[in-house]
Amino acid sequence: MDNISKINELNDQLAKNPTDFKVRRELAVELMSNGYNEEALKQLYYLLKRFPEDSRLHYNAGIVLENLKEIDKAIISYQNALNISPDEPDFLYNLGYAYLQKQDFDKAIPFFLRVLQLEDDDANSYFNLGYLYSKKEEHDKSIKCLKTAIELNSQDFLAYFYLAYEYDKIGERDLCKEYYNKVLEMSPDYSWAYFNLASIYFDEGDTQKAMSYLQKTLELNPKDDNASIIFSKILAKQNMFYEAIELLKNALINNPYNGDVNYTLARMYKETNDFEQYKHYLKEALNNYQTLSFDVKLLKSEYDKVQ
Repeated sequence: MDNISKINELNDQLAKNPTDFKVRRELAVELMSNGYNEEALKQLYYLLKRFPEDSRLHYNAGIVLENLKEIDKAIISYQNALNISPDEPDFLYNLGYAYLQKQDFDKAIPFFLRVLQLEDDDANSYFNLGYLYSKKEEHDKSIKCLKTAIELNSQDFLAYFYLAYEYDKIGERDLCKEYYNKVLEMSPDYSWAYFNLASIYFDEGDTQKAMSYLQKTLELNPKDDNASIIFSKILAKQNMFYEAIELLKNALINNPYNGDVNYTLARMYKETNDFEQYKHYLKEALNNYQTLSFDVKLLKSEYDKVQ
């Protein structure tokens, strides 16, 4: 029986006997599993009115609300589940992850630590802690957690990725490169690893390796504007301004509102003495100042001088 047929059968049973709560629970789970979140939530709320102390119902409601991107409401549901069953690892984990999605790192961390008190081999909790400590710039803690995540799950390429990122943060470039290459062994289509390696080699002045990794980045992700910007700067250093301009114009086809791309393109046109285009893209950069990593006041001053 396919999923839709199963859902229809359960709905038919409920129509005959609306008080068959076992069937209603089964229907809620089927709806959740197949992405019918609004319908699943209606069934769960119906059941919660009758079974308000059922922690699993609160937990499932949290999952559905999270799927609907209603994170604040999901947090309330997960907390309700924990109030009833305070030592359930799944409830703790999901509440921690909900806070992680809200970027509320200090609230998220204790829930993952509590999971590990109950299940010390939970690789996902170690990974999430590594990510959270990274965001808090607590690099030693992050590295320790990510290494443990890898020990528990050697196939977690994202753990290797964030471990490489952490080693880059503390200046351990050799280890950083080693782990990014490990990511590419495991997931050869992961464009972010190529881009980060390209950025490292660009910083180190190895333009040949940087270009190789940038080409692969853009092959996998043509919309990676940062890769286009770095690539254009390498081309400019080789006096290949027109090639750099074409690369940046192609980037703007994908995202015309990227202030950094517009500004970099303006600077390329200045190098070719095309001052009309230089002024045009300076203005476009200013029009999209929200996406600029350059000082807006300095850019405005530059534009005023051109005028």
